[in-house]
Amino acid sequence: MPEPPDSQLLALLTDASSNKLTQYFLVHAKDAVEAERFLIDQRLRKEQNIAVIIPQTNQNSTNWRVLIRKLWHPSGSPNVLNVNKWSSDTGLANTNDIFPDQMVNFYGTKLIASTLHYRPFVDYEIIEGSREVIPKPSIDIYTLDAIACKLNFTYDIVTPADGEWGVLKDNGHWTGILGDIEFGRANVSLGLVMMQERANSLDHTTMFFMDALTFITAKSPPNAPWQKLITPFQLKVWVCVVVSVCGGVLLYHVFYHIQATISSRLLDSDASMRILASFLTQSLHGYLWLSAGRVFLGFWFLYAFLVMTHYKTSLTSNLAVPFIPPPLDTLQQLLGSNMKYGTNEVKGAPHQLFPTSRIPLYQRLWRDLQFYSDENSMRMVVEGTFSYINYRSLLVLQMLMHNSNPRRKTDLYVAKEEFFPTGSAWYFPKVAELGPFRSTEDKSTSVILEDLQLIEEG
Repeated sequence: MPEPPDSQLLALLTDASSNKLTQYFLVHAKDAVEAERFLIDQRLRKEQNIAVIIPQTNQNSTNWRVLIRKLWHPSGSPNVLNVNKWSSDTGLANTNDIFPDQMVNFYGTKLIASTLHYRPFVDYEIIEGSREVIPKPSIDIYTLDAIACKLNFTYDIVTPADGEWGVLKDNGHWTGILGDIEFGRANVSLGLVMMQERANSLDHTTMFFMDALTFITAKSPPNAPWQKLITPFQLKVWVCVVVSVCGGVLLYHVFYHIQATISSRLLDSDASMRILASFLTQSLHGYLWLSAGRVFLGFWFLYAFLVMTHYKTSLTSNLAVPFIPPPLDTLQQLLGSNMKYGTNEVKGAPHQLFPTSRIPLYQRLWRDLQFYSDENSMRMVVEGTFSYINYRSLLVLQMLMHNSNPRRKTDLYVAKEEFFPTGSAWYFPKVAELGPFRSTEDKSTSVILEDLQLIEEG
């Protein structure tokens, strides 16, 4: 450009939504003041490759100085760096790259990282009355320490003021951690689930960990001892047995009265006790001599024998091996049960996924989804009244933490079905200053996000 662009042209050139290729700015300025004003313009914060040439005339020849913006500087703000000089006599003074890699030294600059508890990736100790927290040993903290040592910066860890992971509001802005990044309250987030909506607004690192949503429940306890007497038969079988006994008593009375009518030989009969006695293999002291009655009793005794034999063998089996109802393993089973379910109240990926999903199963899940803290959710899970939906890695850790005796099996169960598989990454503003964190596989990551979305849409 023969001169620095005006405001209207600069707005078009720095519009990130229309940039498809890497941009290089080579601008001619009349003097160092104009060059410096252009290089440190805040509208160019997202651009990394900017150079300005200014003339420097002497008696014998015209020299040109090449200036660039130095993103990081001991002063803590961008500065102007003289990287080369050209003259008509000698050409370029050196062969160094006009756009050198500046992301090798942050000169001790302090960065702010925003995050929430997500063990084993992020753990910290809360400072009362402050957003700042004290980091504790965890995976993302170790990673941040290694990067800070390599690139020479320090950091503070803070939590978002609203205590949320972050969801996209109707006005197009983010809440929670993502809102801290968007509005400049923090420079970088720690591990966050990758979603297309987030990638559209913010830059991110390469995906470094894959996980998926699932749910945890309490294992069903064995039946109580008194229930073992009724569990050999299902409810339908018990209903059939009761109906058959009532019908047998009624028929016995009918045959008894018919016999009493046609003969003076009356039997001392208690129909209900005699019918029930057959189930307990008790002998009868008197029989109907009526042929139809004898046929009825014969079939009844055979029926009673088969029913009681099956009952006694099933009862013996239940006493030897207690029956434990099978656990819930799929969302369909969860929705078909009477159990309540929910997820974390600090709005994150599930709050973005379920209300916007076009999958009927997710829409139905969202209607009755409840929101509690991790502690309250796990307390209700342990009590057996709740199913907690979250990422598998977190639920497995929660299950181990709530197993008070490591030598015995836990009473909690993580479902086998997984849904909404995605990866974790760190997010930061789309500015040149944080280039070292940027993914080097932007195209591949975008394809992965689109594939994940297609998977969830079936």
